[in-house]
Amino acid sequence: MKTWRAAAALVLLATAAACHRQAAATVPVLPIGGDFALTDHNGQRFELASLRGRAVLIFFGYTFCPDACPTTLSKLAAVYRKLGPDAQRVKTLYISVDPQRDTPAVLKADLSNFDVDALGLTGSKPEIDRVVKAFGAAYEIVPMPNSAAKYSVAHTTSLYALDANGHTRIEFAYEAPVDEIVDGLRAILAQPATAAAPAVVQTTPVVHQLTGRVLEVDIEDARIAVEHEPIPGFMNAMTTEFPVKDRKEIEHIERGDMVTARLVTSGGELWLEGITKQSH
Repeated sequence: MKTWRAAAALVLLATAAACHRQAAATVPVLPIGGDFALTDHNGQRFELASLRGRAVLIFFGYTFCPDACPTTLSKLAAVYRKLGPDAQRVKTLYISVDPQRDTPAVLKADLSNFDVDALGLTGSKPEIDRVVKAFGAAYEIVPMPNSAAKYSVAHTTSLYALDANGHTRIEFAYEAPVDEIVDGLRAILAQPATAAAPAVVQTTPVVHQLTGRVLEVDIEDARIAVEHEPIPGFMNAMTTEFPVKDRKEIEHIERGDMVTARLVTSGGELWLEGITKQSH
């Protein structure tokens, strides 16, 4: 497929709410997440269950990420400062969706630039994909043949907050301010303990509406590059390459067309469907 300017970090939030879900008195358990095992940035096996008794923040990213990931880590440094003594009760897990480049040593070096109590986690692609799917997240490798990096990774940028028993309680949007995250964590830390450990939950497809201008069309590989408008709480305005569910939907689409489509995320994957050309 011809090249185009692709976003280096796709701001995805692959859940229906696309914001934190928190009640005033009780923070409900969300139907996503579950226990998992990966490799930490010290090269040791890590199990989520080892953090029982502490609140946990989880986000997906990669060290070559030019904006979303360093922004999240910088924000979390401010969160930890504002938590004060409660910061000792919170652990952050930075799960790489780029295991080809993000070795434990690379993750460790990257995290050393931020004042956050965090572990970088990696593993085989199947291991990572299972965790991504459990949290209803998604990522996509975006080829960049004219760049020294060769590719970027479009990925979900939600921040998942778990309680002391490993249950997912809040999903924060990428745009969530520091105070919102601090308040959410304190609400989680105040929740009564529950005994049951979480099981991995399969999530249902989530659909968002996309509008934008087509930059490239690849019918053979069933992919399309779109300079799209922002989708509030889900994706910033940017140029992004998307897989298409049915290649027949783009046979009538040409470069420069304005289109609308359904952006679907499910089981760790994302695609466009229902692509319609808008009249000029």
